[in-house]
Amino acid sequence: MPEFIIPKPNRRTQLTMSDGAIIRLRQYGNKIKPRLVLCHGNGFAIDAYFPFWKLLVNQFDLILYDQRNHGQNPFHSVNGHRLKNFVSDMEEVFNGINQQFGNKPAIGVFHSISAVTAIKHALEFGKKWQALILFDPALVPGPGLSERDVGLEFELKLVKWAKNRPDGISNYRDLADNFSRAKTLKRWVPGAYELMAKSIMHRDNKVKKWFLNCPGIAESKIYEDNSKTHLTGFISELSVPVKFICADPNQPDALAPSKVGQAIHKECDISYVAIPNTSHLLQIEKPKECALALTSFINKLKIRS
Repeated sequence: MPEFIIPKPNRRTQLTMSDGAIIRLRQYGNKIKPRLVLCHGNGFAIDAYFPFWKLLVNQFDLILYDQRNHGQNPFHSVNGHRLKNFVSDMEEVFNGINQQFGNKPAIGVFHSISAVTAIKHALEFGKKWQALILFDPALVPGPGLSERDVGLEFELKLVKWAKNRPDGISNYRDLADNFSRAKTLKRWVPGAYELMAKSIMHRDNKVKKWFLNCPGIAESKIYEDNSKTHLTGFISELSVPVKFICADPNQPDALAPSKVGQAIHKECDISYVAIPNTSHLLQIEKPKECALALTSFINKLKIRS
C-alpha cells in the first residue's frame, strides 16, 4: 500500500482573520506560472487532496489553505465556525495572498463547501478571481427549484451525522480503516484513506489519543448553515468564468451535489463536466482526470501569469 508524503512547501506563512482565527498558507509549484488557490470540503483538509494537486505543481503557482479550524490551522472557536465566516475569510485570504506572495491574477479551485463559499464570496465581494473551478459544489437549491429536496435532505443528514462523529481514538489508522470500509468512499486511490485520516486529525500526547482537527459539532454547524443557503438562482449573476467539475450523477450511489450540479448546468448553461464513475471526493478518486479537466478549461481562458 503506497503512503503519500506531503513535500515541504516552497514557502509558508499565516494570516490572522479579523476575529483572531489563524489560517496558514502554503506555496508549491512554479511561482512564475499562473496562480491557483485551492481549498477543500467541510471536515476535510487540503493535504488530503495531494493525489490531485501534486499533478499541478509543474504547471502552476499553487497556494493552498485550509478553512478555519481545519487541517493545519489551530483551532479557534466553535462559535465562530460559521459559513459567513468562511466567506469573509476567503476575502481576507485573497488579499493576504497578494500581500504575502505578490499581486497577480488567481484562479480559485474549490471543492464542496469551499465551492459554495466561493460562489457566495463572488456575489458579495465582486470579481476577485480570474475564474472559478468548482468541484462538485455542495449547493442546496431554493424552494421550488430542481433537486431542492435531494440537496436539502443530503445536508440535513450530514448535520446529524457530524454531531455523532467519534472523536478521541487511539490511532488515526482506525479512522482510515473506517474510511476504507465505507461504500461511498470505495473509489479512493490507494493510500488516500491513511492520508485523509492523518490530514484531518492530530495527536494529543498528554492523553495519547487522536482527535479531529475540526470537531463534529463544528462541522455540523456548516452543514446546517449550508442547508439554509440557496445560491443556485444566482449562479448566472457571477461575473467571472465558472467551470463545474462534478461527480457522476448517473452512478447508482450518486450523491446530491452531483445531481444538483447537473441540474444547474442544464438550467444555467454553465460550463460543466462530470467525471465518469466518481462520487463526491472525485479529486482523490480520479485525480488525473480531474487535473486534465482543470487544465483544459484554464487553457481555453488564456490567462497570463
